[in-house]
Amino acid sequence: MRRFNENFVSLQRPNPARDLNRLVIAEAPGEKESCEGRPLVGLAGQVFDSLLESAGIPRDGLTIINCLNCRPPDNVFPTDRKARTYIGKEDAQIAVDHCIKYHVDPVIRERDWARVDLLGVKSLRFVAKKRGSISKLHGSRVPIERAGLAPVIGIPIYHPSYLRRWGQSKKPVTVNDLKSGLGQSPQFGN
Repeated sequence: MRRFNENFVSLQRPNPARDLNRLVIAEAPGEKESCEGRPLVGLAGQVFDSLLESAGIPRDGLTIINCLNCRPPDNVFPTDRKARTYIGKEDAQIAVDHCIKYHVDPVIRERDWARVDLLGVKSLRFVAKKRGSISKLHGSRVPIERAGLAPVIGIPIYHPSYLRRWGQSKKPVTVNDLKSGLGQSPQFGN
């Protein structure tokens, strides 16, 4: 079995003076992220930056993390069927659960986030524990449970990699999704 890339990609903390109390959770690091040790700095990161600019959101005000902290082989998320070439189904689930439990959940629990942007279906599934497609759920408000604490608001968003490859027409709606929901009460949609 091939191993995950050994380079750990830690979370990006905001500039304290510009902190928006907003968490962004992407899926997994790509090659550039793995080399630099920072999330969303590769091709998907370039798309993400352009979306933020269009939405008027300063990147340095965000906390950014991935569901996985190491780049999976061939950039294939371990729970995808294609990943069976490098990891078994049970081991894949163990690997993802480990990253969520020890790296993502502590960040989610550290404060009452004004909002959590869930980039892509993996973030929606493994962080918010909600199944469904981004095309149906984007922009909706989903609860992210936190044991012993009140849930925080998660907003599913199209992943920048999807937008880069196939979803150019979805960029305007994604910008709207990034801008929406701020200042609303923490009620959740279906």
